[in-house]
Amino acid sequence: MLEITARVWEGTDYLPHVLDRWLADPNATLEVAELDGVVVGFQRLRPITQRIVLYEGLRVAEEHRRRGVARAMLRHALEEGSGQGFGEMRLITGNPAACGLFDAEGFHRLVHCQVWLAGRVEGVDLPRLVAADEAAALFARLRADPAYDAYGRVNAHWQDVSDLDEELLGRLAEEGLVRASGGGRALALLEPRPHNRLAASLVAGSGAALQDLLMGLRFEADSQGYEGVRLFAPVPHPASDDFAEVGYHLADGQVQRYAYARELTG
Repeated sequence: MLEITARVWEGTDYLPHVLDRWLADPNATLEVAELDGVVVGFQRLRPITQRIVLYEGLRVAEEHRRRGVARAMLRHALEEGSGQGFGEMRLITGNPAACGLFDAEGFHRLVHCQVWLAGRVEGVDLPRLVAADEAAALFARLRADPAYDAYGRVNAHWQDVSDLDEELLGRLAEEGLVRASGGGRALALLEPRPHNRLAASLVAGSGAALQDLLMGLRFEADSQGYEGVRLFAPVPHPASDDFAEVGYHLADGQVQRYAYARELTG
């Protein structure tokens, strides 16, 4: 399987780093496709709620692409998810070429996120860490914010495509991954284990409160030794003008995100 990933994203595929953990996970299903006894592809199904299963890791060996292997694997995964009693399948991809497959197989796009970057800046006004007991109030604000619908009402990052709700905010706050400013009028959800930049999968709010938060993230990136900040924002984000006001710019050549969902039939 590792040989299949060698030429993905110019050799920077994340799967070699997680494959051992995937193989050891008893709660997920890792499937392989074989032709003449040779593994030519693999994929994974992982429950994220009792109703929703995440589809991830679809890879097909380069020499076997454009032969219907990926489509056959996806259709098998849909049957498997339905057979296991799930009502919905979700996925996230950074490959725009794969979007046609998901569109054709009945998935609907939840959100398309592009990347905004900003460099780190030295400063002491770090954004406020949110406590778990603030989740209800923050979610009430978020649900009234235009960003809630712009993000497809999900928090889309590589390990998850969870509903944006009070439970999620509380869990992320417990993990130290929620930042706020302006009395909760601006909000950012950070991603665990960022690589070279502090990464936010969601930002909400507008005006001075959001601008303060975005600058605070640049200060936090500096304090933690990161190059800067990477924001994933829907196309379009309702407050993108505020991004530019505090030094963020749309990034060329960055991997974008496409989150999809499809209802499963019993």
